[in-house]
Formats: sequence, structure tokens, C-alpha cells
Amino acid sequence: MAHMEYIRPFDSVHAIDTGFSGYRAQVLSHLESAVMIASHIEEGGCGPDLHYHRSDQLYYLMRGSMNIRLGDDVHAIEAGTLVFIPAGLAHCNWNIGPGAETHFEMIIPAPSPLGAIAIPVDSPDAVPAADRTIRGGDIRPVDPARFGEPIPGFTIQPLADLSTGSVHTVVNYAEVAPGKGGPATHVHDFDQYYLVLEGELTVEVALQKHVVGPETLVVLPAGVPHRQYNDGNTVEKHLAILSPAPEEGRPWDEGVTLTTTGENHSGDLHSAARSPEPAGDR
Repeated sequence: MAHMEYIRPFDSVHAIDTGFSGYRAQVLSHLESAVMIASHIEEGGCGPDLHYHRSDQLYYLMRGSMNIRLGDDVHAIEAGTLVFIPAGLAHCNWNIGPGAETHFEMIIPAPSPLGAIAIPVDSPDAVPAADRTIRGGDIRPVDPARFGEPIPGFTIQPLADLSTGSVHTVVNYAEVAPGKGGPATHVHDFDQYYLVLEGELTVEVALQKHVVGPETLVVLPAGVPHRQYNDGNTVEKHLAILSPAPEEGRPWDEGVTLTTTGENHSGDLHSAARSPEPAGDR
């Protein structure tokens, strides 16, 4: 990657075989705040057997259906549902169909690259006491009855936050009406990610402008100026992920003005060495 790619589309060409039946995955982003993965499981396929993580894990089911075991409980999940799995909770998932399923996976915060990501266990009680959690999992479907409208034409539903046991991230489902958008250009103290689900979201990132379609992740590291709006003719739908979770009592968005000064520098010492000397120095 020659430069920072803020826009990361789902791409089956870049999905790899995980070694588990019918399960292919594409790593979309790996910052310290989170690992973001596009996962596809064919009918009859599955993820790893019962295991746990030392980071929280979240699934958002985009298409198809999923069966997931959280501790001793098994749940059937439909598209449009977020599953929150706290660190230390034994779990596994599989797809009995009909058809394939696609889900967006978040591991938050990112595990150490020197440690195991998934730790297998024979039962939930086999999780070591030092890693075991008292937090239960949470399953939260998108529900219009829970929508709020903080900005006209911009509606959200919290899917993961402190109320669901999520201490490291906030995940909101959002809908943006045509011609509407979020706050004006701003920055965050935390990383932010948009996963576009339906429609088109226009995202201005620093000096770049992108029109982002479905099944595409937008990666916005902390401190990068940005804004987003719907310049299309239909309602746009996306997930907004904030990681690490915003500090209580501090504003989420800090408005900024971004302008260019015309003072540009390449930083290329080789080019500078080749520059002609001023005539007066010869």
C-alpha cells in the first residue's frame, strides 16, 4: 500500500481461505483500535470450534442467517443484527442456511500480533479464571422503534455501548436522508469507521472526496478531518464504529476548518539534489 487507503471495499479476490469449512475472510483494516474483517461462510460452513478472545468481538450480519453459541446459549441470528461477544466469553458460529452468509467482524481492541487471537476451549467453564468474563453477550437487531434523530434527516440507533457491556467501542446504526448529513468538518480523539450498507455516502476526508457504495469500509484514523453526507436520491444506511469508546463528558466531534496554503514540499532529497543552482552561485 503506497499511501493511506481510507476506502476499503469488500473484495472476494482478497478474501482468503481460513482453513475452516466454507469460511473465507478479508482483513479490511488493522489499526491498534480494531481489526475489521469481511467474513463469508457458505451453507454448511462454520468458524472455529468453541473458543474465546482476550479482546471483545462483534459481528454484524449483513446477509443470510447465522447460528451462534454464546456460553451455553445458542441463538439464531438474522440479517441486520449486531452480536456483541465480550472478551473471555466462549463462543462459536456456524451456518445451516439456507444459502451463504456475509458478516462484518470487529475485534476491539486489536489483539497483540505476538499473541493468540482465538483460544480454543472444551466448554465455557474451561476459560481460565484470569480471562473469564462476568459480562454476557448481547444481541441487538436494527429496530426503527429505537431510532433517534440528533440532526434533522440523520437518524441513529445505538447497537453497542456501555448499556450493552461494550466498554471499548460504540457502534451506531445510521440512516441519512437524501440531501442530509452528519456534522460539518470535524476531527475525533478516537478512530472512526463507516461501513456503508445501502445507498451511497459521500465522505470528505482531509482534501479527498469519495462517493462510497455498499459493502465498503471507510477508515478514519483519529485526528483526520472529515465529514459525511448523502448526495444521492435514496436513503443511505451505514454503521458508525468509534474505537476506543469516546471519553465520558468530552465532545465526540471537534469542528475544524481545513484550507490549503499553497506551500507544498515533496520531502524528496534526491529531487532537491538535482535542482539547478541559482545563477548567482555559479
